[in-house]
Amino acid sequence: MKNFLIALVIAIILVNCLGSLVDSWLGMHIVMSDELLSPWENIAVLSVVGVVLAIVGFVVAVSVLGTIFLALGAGLVALLAVGVSAFWPIILIGIALYALKNRKSARYRQENGHNMRHTL
Repeated sequence: MKNFLIALVIAIILVNCLGSLVDSWLGMHIVMSDELLSPWENIAVLSVVGVVLAIVGFVVAVSVLGTIFLALGAGLVALLAVGVSAFWPIILIGIALYALKNRKSARYRQENGHNMRHTL
């Protein structure tokens, strides 16, 4: 929030400076309802426009970051889905071999008189 307020202050200062420069160098003025606004009113309107643009920039920056994180997450999930769908036979065989290995070792312990309660 602190950085956001600093950005707003900087935007207001920049708009005020640019508003004064535009008024003095180019002689541009804002006309509202067929009336020419005074230089201070020009600066006030340009300040409001600057604040709105700063807020829009903040929202766009946050949404772009959010979009990037969402895209990266979706990409990782897609890679995981592709990996599982491409290698599911290997994964299934690995799980089966692991289960059979544990079953054989448990049967070996029972046949040789090893009791798991006494081995601790």
